Amino acid sequence: MTMLRAETRIALPDPAAVLRPLCEHLLEHEAEIGEADGVTMIRFGGSRTELRADSGALSVVIEAPDLAQLQGSKIAIASHVVEFSPEGAAPAINWSGDGAEPMLPPDFRVLTVTGVEQLTPHMRRIRFRGDDLAHYDSLEALHVRLFIPPAGLAEPAWPMIGADGLLQSLPPEQRPAIRKYTIREIDVAAGTLAIDFVLHDDAGPGSAFAAGVQIGDRIGMAGPGGRGLKQAERYLFLADETGLPALARMLAHLPAQARGLALIEIADANERQPLPLPEGFDVRWLHRDGVAPGSTTLLVDALATLDWPPGEGSLYLWAATEHTAFREIRATARQHLRPGIDEHLVVSYWRAGLAEEQHMAEKKQAAKAA
Repeated sequence: MTMLRAETRIALPDPAAVLRPLCEHLLEHEAEIGEADGVTMIRFGGSRTELRADSGALSVVIEAPDLAQLQGSKIAIASHVVEFSPEGAAPAINWSGDGAEPMLPPDFRVLTVTGVEQLTPHMRRIRFRGDDLAHYDSLEALHVRLFIPPAGLAEPAWPMIGADGLLQSLPPEQRPAIRKYTIREIDVAAGTLAIDFVLHDDAGPGSAFAAGVQIGDRIGMAGPGGRGLKQAERYLFLADETGLPALARMLAHLPAQARGLALIEIADANERQPLPLPEGFDVRWLHRDGVAPGSTTLLVDALATLDWPPGEGSLYLWAATEHTAFREIRATARQHLRPGIDEHLVVSYWRAGLAEEQHMAEKKQAAKAA
C-alpha cells in the first residue's frame, strides 16, 4: 500500500513539556503509543506518527493510507501542540508533503437541499444530496454537526484546513452557525440523506433554516459523533421531539424479533408520526396539550410506572430529553439497571432557558469535573 506522508518541525522552548501531555491526551482517546531510540510513535486508526523532541524543536512525521486519515492526524497533532504550548507562545507550524494545500476537513461534506416534507405541524424533513457519504452510515454514531450559513450570504464560506494543519477561523459575518442533528435516513449508493428538524416558535439557526429552506440551498456537515444503538434482548427508549429522529432511526434498524417500549413526549396528537416498529414493540405517545416543552414530568412519570423484572434478558435503555428529565431518568436507570447485563445511554439534548451554546458549555464543564 502506498502511504501518504506529511512532516513538520515546530520550534518550541521545551518540546518535551509539550510532547508529554499530548501523548497522555491521545492515549485517553484510544491511540497506541510507544517509544524507541528517542522517537515517540503514535498509531491511531491506520495512521502512524513519529515525534522526536530535539533541542528547541519538535519534529513530526505522519504516514497514513489516505488523505482523510492524514489530515485527521495533522489536526490532532497541531491542535494539541498549540493547546499544550506555554501561554502566549503559539508556535508556527508549517507542514510539507502530501495534503499541504488548504482544503476542507476530511469529515466535512457540502450538502444541497433536494426536497422538503412536512411530517407534522412542527416537524419538517429536509432531503439532501452529497458526495462520499459512506463515512456517515453508522448506527453507532448517529449525530452530525450542521454548518448553517448566515441568512442572505450569497456564497457560503466553509471551514478550511490551513498550511499549519489547523482549522482556519472565518470572519464573523461569514461564520456558519453549528448545530447538532441526527441523520434520519441515508442512502450511500444514491448519495442522499434526510434530516428531521423541529420547527420552534423561538427559532434558533437550525429551526430558522428549516422554516425558510429552498431547493438548492447548501449547508455543511461534519461528523459523525455521539453514541447510538446497542444490541440487547429488550429495549426501552425515551425521547421528546428533539430525540425523536434518533429514536425513529434506531427503531427502523432493530431486528424483526426485537422487543421493547418507546415513550415519546410531544406537543399534542397532531405531532404523532408513523414509526417503523418490530412486532414486539410498543409506543406510548405522551401529550403536553398546551403545556410548555421542558416544563412537564411526563416522561419521568411514565418511567416510574414501569416494572423492572430481572431475568428477562439484557435491556438497553436510551433516552434523549430536556435537561431536567435527563437527570431524573439517569438516576432511575442507575438505580434499576443491572451491572454487567444492562446498558444505558441517557443524554441531555437541550435545557429550558438556555441557548444551545450555553447548554453545550455546561455539558463540557460537567464532563471535565467528572
